[in-house]
Amino acid sequence: MEISRKRNLKKLAILIVMIVLLVSLVYYYNEINQRITSGKKEVHFLDPSLRQSVSAFKFETERAIKEVKDFTGNVVVVYVWASWCPPCVEGIPSLISLVKKFENVQVKFFGLSVDDDGWEDIRPFLKNHPDINYTIAIPYPKPDFQFETIVDLKPLGQVAALPTFFVIDQNGKLAGKFVGAGHLLDVEILINKLIERY
Repeated sequence: MEISRKRNLKKLAILIVMIVLLVSLVYYYNEINQRITSGKKEVHFLDPSLRQSVSAFKFETERAIKEVKDFTGNVVVVYVWASWCPPCVEGIPSLISLVKKFENVQVKFFGLSVDDDGWEDIRPFLKNHPDINYTIAIPYPKPDFQFETIVDLKPLGQVAALPTFFVIDQNGKLAGKFVGAGHLLDVEILINKLIERY
């Protein structure tokens, strides 16, 4: 009788573990996988009628809380990065060069850090990189992160890989999203197209 009871408890424990695993898998495929897919999806909206407004997206600079709509009339480039991300850090010199190309044009560049501890992580990094010539910011309010890099920057969009570039037109609408390193030329081409059409 005791042996039978132990077997039943063991079977019950195995069943509970299997149910937990099944629920976890369903959650992953229904929630996390969708965020990863959405976060890695690149978009290019050359037709202005297809662009969605992201003008309400907020971020915090060292001086103030800003919104994309504060920069209406400018192309806005948001470079989502982290100080612990090697491709992000390696891409900084190239981004500095791109910013210099558009110094005298109405284009604003923001490096939006998704470091866990915000300014506490960024300030020491910036002291070691004084050549950064674009504004550094953090999302405001601080978003929820899943697995370090999966974050929903509403209304800007999902991010599931770093670095990610968002290019916003002069009316505060999303014109393009580029995921991963190696997209500076794509960003530059889109900026030039937006400037030409404005």
